[in-house]
Amino acid sequence: MKTVIHEEVLARIIGEQGTPKRMAFENELKAEILANQFKELRKSKNLTQEQLAKKTGIEKGQISRIENGKYNLTLATISKIATALGAKVNFELQSV
Repeated sequence: MKTVIHEEVLARIIGEQGTPKRMAFENELKAEILANQFKELRKSKNLTQEQLAKKTGIEKGQISRIENGKYNLTLATISKIATALGAKVNFELQSV
């Protein structure tokens, strides 16, 4: 049995790093991870979606869509939610 590393599987199925398909996949994955982190942090602070919506000025339905990965997050929206949850978001620009 041949052992295959994770990167080889991703390259074979999704595409090599730097390709448009791979970049789209990685961006979508990062957005889903962030959405899940928002949801878990909201729950750990015992806030409902409605309460978070009031704290952010974002509609409850939009909070739901964000948490379910069905909404394209903007930096402004990310910042509003993070601030309302007492969290800090760290973005890093890396040269490729």
